[in-house]
This record gives sequence, C-alpha cells and structure tokens, in this order.
Amino acid sequence: MTDELFYLFALTSFILYFIIYTYWVPLRTQMRIEEWLRSTESDETLLLSMEPITAKIREQMLVDYEEFMLPQARENLKKFWAGAMSAASKEIGSSEEGTQLSLIHSMTKELSSQPWYIQAAASKLLPAITKAAQEGGKTKSALKEINSFGFK
Repeated sequence: MTDELFYLFALTSFILYFIIYTYWVPLRTQMRIEEWLRSTESDETLLLSMEPITAKIREQMLVDYEEFMLPQARENLKKFWAGAMSAASKEIGSSEEGTQLSLIHSMTKELSSQPWYIQAAASKLLPAITKAAQEGGKTKSALKEINSFGFK
C-alpha cells in the first residue's frame, strides 16, 4: 500500500465517520426519540418523572405562602376585626341595648374587686336586673324573680 492510497483510505474513513456520527446518528436518534414521545409508553414515563418535580414545586409554594401570605393575611384580619368591632360598638352604643350593655359592663367592673360569692350572686341577679330594665315600670315581676333567689 502506498502513501497516497493510505491517505485516500484515511480521508474516506474520516469522511464516513464524520457523516455517520455528525448527521446520520443524530438524525436516527431524533427520529427514535420523536417516535417514543408519540407513543403511550412515553406518556406514562413522563407523568411518573414529572411527579417529583410538581411535588417539589407545590412544597415550595406552600413554604412561600406560609412565609409571605399568612403573616399578611393575619394582619389584614386583625385590621378588619378592629374596624368591624369599632363600627359595631358605635352602632350598639347609640341603641337602647347598648346603654343596657354599658350598664351591665359597669356593674361587672364594679364587682370585679368583690369576693367570689358576691360575684356569683350578682351573676344570678344581672339577668333579673336586665329584665327589669326592659320591662320598665313592671317592678313586681322583677321583684318576684329576685326574691326567688332567696333575697328579701
């Protein structure tokens, strides 16, 4: 074999190698991959491989939600509650029931420094007092109810 023939053989081998590994193998690989992707087997495999990814994304979203959204939601709920209670107290304060609640509140505040047995007796009397305040001039029925507790 002469040098020229050897170089021609080497050049032909390189060209064949280049064509096969640069064009034909990638083309065949791509065709097989596309064929596999169109098959039902790929659907199952892709779904199984996507599960850990989606689970990790959900987990990270929950962490982000807990770190960012929950404190913000708590603050907004506190602001809402304070505003609602303020509006409710203004509304109740201007009504007849509000004045009765104010009376009961001031009575319980006064009784807070008293012994427990006085507070217990007062808790039994407060409904009767409230009922008497609602009935207005009908004091006999309220007195009967107070007397039913053993007071004379």
